[in-house]
Amino acid sequence: MARPGRRKRAESRYAEQAERLAARLRALREQHGMTQEQLAAQAEISVATVRNIERVIVVEPSLYTVLAMVRVLGASIEDVAM
Repeated sequence: MARPGRRKRAESRYAEQAERLAARLRALREQHGMTQEQLAAQAEISVATVRNIERVIVVEPSLYTVLAMVRVLGASIEDVAM
């Protein structure tokens, strides 16, 4: 059971945006020839976080997490913005 205050993926009003974000981040990572492990290490976040964002398990990732990933990928927030 989800903790109080946390929404399940299907219940989130941001599910569609999370899917687009995941697809854009994955595409950028693959364009750079990076693995999830390499991106995580360079962004100083956990591999699980990268995987969960790309698999849309996390529907509302932290702005700072997304910024760290975008920075490593040499992109801007506009490149992954909804």
